[in-house]
Amino acid sequence: MSFGNVKQSLKQLIVLGNGFDLACGLKSTYSDFFDYIYGQKIVNDTSPNNFWYEIFKNYKQNSIENWADIEEQILVQLKNIASLYNNGLLIEGKGNSETSSLLHKGYNINNNHYLTAESLLLNCYKVKSEKESQNILKNQLSILEKDFLEYLKIQINETIYPNLFHNYYLKTLIMLCYIQCLNTKKYNKSNLIFEIQSASMYSRTLQKDKFKSEINNIQSEVNNNETICLSFNYTKVMKNLNIRNIHGDLDNGNIIFGIDYDKLNKNFEINEGNSNNNRTGNDEYKFKNAPIEFSKSYRVLENGLTSTFDISSDIDIIKIYGHGLGKADYSYYQSIFDSVDLYHGKTKVMFFWSDYKDKEKEQIHKDFVKGVTNLIEEYGTTFSNKDHGRNLFTKLLLENRLTIEEIPVNELFLNV
Repeated sequence: MSFGNVKQSLKQLIVLGNGFDLACGLKSTYSDFFDYIYGQKIVNDTSPNNFWYEIFKNYKQNSIENWADIEEQILVQLKNIASLYNNGLLIEGKGNSETSSLLHKGYNINNNHYLTAESLLLNCYKVKSEKESQNILKNQLSILEKDFLEYLKIQINETIYPNLFHNYYLKTLIMLCYIQCLNTKKYNKSNLIFEIQSASMYSRTLQKDKFKSEINNIQSEVNNNETICLSFNYTKVMKNLNIRNIHGDLDNGNIIFGIDYDKLNKNFEINEGNSNNNRTGNDEYKFKNAPIEFSKSYRVLENGLTSTFDISSDIDIIKIYGHGLGKADYSYYQSIFDSVDLYHGKTKVMFFWSDYKDKEKEQIHKDFVKGVTNLIEEYGTTFSNKDHGRNLFTKLLLENRLTIEEIPVNELFLNV
């Protein structure tokens, strides 16, 4: 995909996910966080019976690393709790011992539901109402968010870890430069890598100002005013770009976790839960009353994270990197694709991926292609014209508006 013959002023939307921070050296997976947090005194003193820490501790051995998997677990636990109340295994006012007896008797309860109930009962002598239990979980989720915020802030604290901060800062500049400038009028992949490697030579001699100046020269090909960046991360990158941290940022201390709003609504039982699906232990259980307070959209609004961020219909290209493409964030992509009228419009979409340790490169690529395919196909299901929805993926490929490309991280960081 090349923009060699297009107008100088290229309008871009860059979408960044956790993989961006990982590539730049930040240990920002849940697995890294839990390895750190379970060794800290805070879990035993400040949050001795935190529901979420109990749940995630039990899942830690499964090596859950992807953000989407963890946020999916929030939905799973809320559904488990609703199911336990609905089926009379959790009854408001009942004591712990009586409730435990009910759980032990069976009722086709699976291990997942049993773990949910036991973790919930750590917080009370008697079973509270379902709404009160949800409020407790929401408050305890806020504790986990604050702990994660502090965990990230420590890593990029220049005073505590100057070398880590320095390397992270340099790598973020390099990665953003590459993503922003690739396939513009002046730069293809090979000459852009060469220019970045040349500029990064100054990083070795700690000439940070010279390095930054050289990177800015490369980026002068692109008008920063025509580039907007939507970040799912909590870290701040490049102050001169129009960037919105959709789920909060470290500087303002307002980060959030949550569930996709549409996903939550799809798990709402319209017929008041009369179907057989609402038996305890059934993974297809649907809420009688969807707990929208746990949705990302609700929490963004609640935390005052809204800001002016216009995604215009004339965006030339959307570049996506480092995002797991999990269902927890599907509604954001639906909004983005709707804004550019992806089916009828001319906007191109580039998905970037990169190699990382502990997993075969071929498998990484295979999983990513599957994730992109699922995302586009899921978006197609939202069309009122079902024929258009079914052929969206094929249409984008035929029009050369959809590509998947590897970012050569090792080459870009050769001199850092």
